[in-house]
Amino acid sequence: MARMSAQPSNVPPHVPAQLAPLVRGLHHIAIVVPSIAEARKLYEGVLGLSAGEPEYVADQKVNVLVTYAGTQRIELVEPAAPDSPVTRFLEKTGGGLHHVAYKVDDVAAAIAALKHAGVRMIDESPRPGAHNTRIAFVHPKATGGVLSELVEEPRAH
Repeated sequence: MARMSAQPSNVPPHVPAQLAPLVRGLHHIAIVVPSIAEARKLYEGVLGLSAGEPEYVADQKVNVLVTYAGTQRIELVEPAAPDSPVTRFLEKTGGGLHHVAYKVDDVAAAIAALKHAGVRMIDESPRPGAHNTRIAFVHPKATGGVLSELVEEPRAH
């Protein structure tokens, strides 16, 4: 794998070095749950996180509930179909932390830069994410065993 330049000093230490030149901050963490309705009782009812309504993401065959702990976004993700990649994760692990998502300005440019640097990608091109975002996943073998997502927020018109 090609090496990228050393991590700039202004990048938080939790950002993998391969992503440092591209990342603008943490977007969210995603937690896979068997049931959003059941998980909501804990996250919203007991922990006091704020939440909206679940959204179906057809491309990934999942339902996503965005919750907030202060300003930090935590997404609860449940499989919506037997062939969802999240279904396999849930069967293997019983649920839990699934991925860390990073904000990027341009997900297509980030994919190109990472591929050019020899970073292994799951997604070779952007795909639709929750709330009209564009996303791509970086293979966990490229980021120290953590599945990482790149997220580009929709542009204001």
